Amino acid sequence: LFENLALYFIIGVMFLLPIFFIPSLSVPFSFTKSLLIFVSILVAFFLFLISKLKRGEVVLPRNGIALVAWALPVVYLFSAILSGNSGISYLGQGFEIDTFGFITIMVLMLSLVPLLLKTKESVFRVHMALVLSLGILVIFQTLRLIFGADFLSFGIFTTPTANLLGKWNDLGIFLGLTIILSLITLEGLSLNKLSRIILIIILAVSVGFLTIINFFPVWLLVGLFSLGLLVYSLSKNVFKFGRSTNTKVSKEDVDVGKNKGRTPSIIVLAISVAFIVAGSLLGGYTSSLFSVSQIEARPSWQSTIDITKQTYKESLLFGSGPNTFSSQWTKLKEQSINNTLFWNIDFESGVGFVPTSFTTTGLVGGLAWIAFFIFLLYSGFKNLIVSAIEDKASYYLSMSLFLGSIYLWVFTIIYIPNIVIVTFAFLLTGMYIASLRHRPSAPIEKTINFASNPRIGFVSILALTVLLIISAVSLYMVGGQYASAVAFQGSLVAANVEGDIDKAEKKVSTAIKLGNNDRYNTFAAEINLARINAVLSDEEKDIEERRAEFQNILASAISNVQEAIAIDDKNYQNWSMLGRVYGSVVPLGVEGAYESAQRSYAEALALNPHNPEIFLTLAQLELAKNNENIDGAKEFISLALQKKNNYTEAIFLLSQLEIQAGNIEGAIRSVEAAVVIEPNNPTFFFQLGLLQANAGDGTKSIAALERAVELNPQYSN
Repeated sequence: LFENLALYFIIGVMFLLPIFFIPSLSVPFSFTKSLLIFVSILVAFFLFLISKLKRGEVVLPRNGIALVAWALPVVYLFSAILSGNSGISYLGQGFEIDTFGFITIMVLMLSLVPLLLKTKESVFRVHMALVLSLGILVIFQTLRLIFGADFLSFGIFTTPTANLLGKWNDLGIFLGLTIILSLITLEGLSLNKLSRIILIIILAVSVGFLTIINFFPVWLLVGLFSLGLLVYSLSKNVFKFGRSTNTKVSKEDVDVGKNKGRTPSIIVLAISVAFIVAGSLLGGYTSSLFSVSQIEARPSWQSTIDITKQTYKESLLFGSGPNTFSSQWTKLKEQSINNTLFWNIDFESGVGFVPTSFTTTGLVGGLAWIAFFIFLLYSGFKNLIVSAIEDKASYYLSMSLFLGSIYLWVFTIIYIPNIVIVTFAFLLTGMYIASLRHRPSAPIEKTINFASNPRIGFVSILALTVLLIISAVSLYMVGGQYASAVAFQGSLVAANVEGDIDKAEKKVSTAIKLGNNDRYNTFAAEINLARINAVLSDEEKDIEERRAEFQNILASAISNVQEAIAIDDKNYQNWSMLGRVYGSVVPLGVEGAYESAQRSYAEALALNPHNPEIFLTLAQLELAKNNENIDGAKEFISLALQKKNNYTEAIFLLSQLEIQAGNIEGAIRSVEAAVVIEPNNPTFFFQLGLLQANAGDGTKSIAALERAVELNPQYSN
């Protein structure tokens, strides 16, 4: 009974994960899927352990993939311990994929699935759950494309690319998996007419959606897989990748090799080649037809490799720690990045999920991933390529799961897929391991009976009991983290959407009590700063009352940021926030505020040395202390422009200082430089028009002001 319940939880994950969401802005979308995964796997494991305790024995499949996979969480654990950023590395801010907690749950699922899927029917049942989930996903997205982004938005799917699964490209990866599995099924099984029609419809719809998404790596892999299937289909009358033990070929098998079996692969291959060669043209047409567009940025291979090399100089074996790529990026990125559009983006991962692990978990972590992939590929080669085809249904099952998992694992190397795709990669790998037991040549499984042997029984029961306790504690921790994330999301909505500061403050306070996340504390400090401004502008209260309230709020703001730094002292944003808090009271003459702000920004610069924004903030700090300290401010502006020579905010502030100093010509040159960099900014043209009017150049002034009005006809000035 308990094992069956555990199996239903696994099937439930397969079905619900791509489509599960809670229709509320106050609930974090990705974290909700993470919660579903963690709770389902931990509950399934909990039920499995109870079943084993009652039965007194456990049957283990003889497969090295799962055993090697456990090297991953072990490495992640050591890396997290040595990193000094344990909170971020263990569970992260929302169970990100590069954390010890997530990797452990994934490997646990990979190991648990073969223990639960004991029959071919159970494996096919999980297959059916995937098909049903895909159907719901496709119907939902089709209706939104037809009726517009406002249809079935539930208040959270506000753009045409928003979908139930996650990112737009992740949807493309998922559809690519569907195409590959459909082609394998059409080529590899003898289907009745109805099943074939249903499968062809699924295939056609998936290809149609993929033409709209137009994600090049998906087209490339789908094209390669369809080409491989076509080559094998043409070279053999019977669909096979190994030697068949049957000397006779039935008429039913011959039908598989006929043209009708090859047609889907030929069509998919032709479409893939067309989009690989002319993807920009064809993709642009389909995108404009459905008003769909999206931009996604991530570091290049070279940038990721450079960050990894620099990290290895500090920590070769275990890297910077799981989930800490962002800190390494800000500290070690090349200054040339400042000349791109992504100069102020703190990338949380490298070019791909696995390459990121080479940075965060070091050389040992990278070798653990390589060992896992080698064992997986060797297993596929040994069991599916060189071995005999003894049972066609079992062979098809193993081959489809193996190729599906390989397809997804490739994307973990070349891309940053979301939690759904990574979970399916581990899940399909576990299902592949489970499918091998149904092949006639599968090795005999190992049975551990701890009910008959007192010594083994004592150790086994003790171990199972400890695992039960760990599972229960983990469920409690997951629930607390999720509750804190929901409270924080509610705080953001209250502050930014509803404009209710009181409600936002209460909710973020709840989030801080329930969770351990530096973002909660820094946002609480943001609210404190808003409170300070409100107190200073409230003239109805007497001076003493305002002073006391001001001091309490300031102390609370400082305390909140210091707690954030205690959680993650390698995050430059926490130090910058502390500088902002102190800097906000520098104009009031608060003793020690200026020096404290300077020290905080110095710490931020040590963690992000090429950030021009910090130098600009230091220039503003100089002016806040002494509005006449123009030379000091100019020095920091000069440093900001050395880091980013087209930094418009710095150029604009420089023009303001030139005006203040009476140097109109210098101010005009600064604003003209800003206009060249941002030719569609009406504020710059307005400022330029005023300066040129003051310089007595009416013609240029009129032209600049007319351009400002042209860019923004409602511009109030």
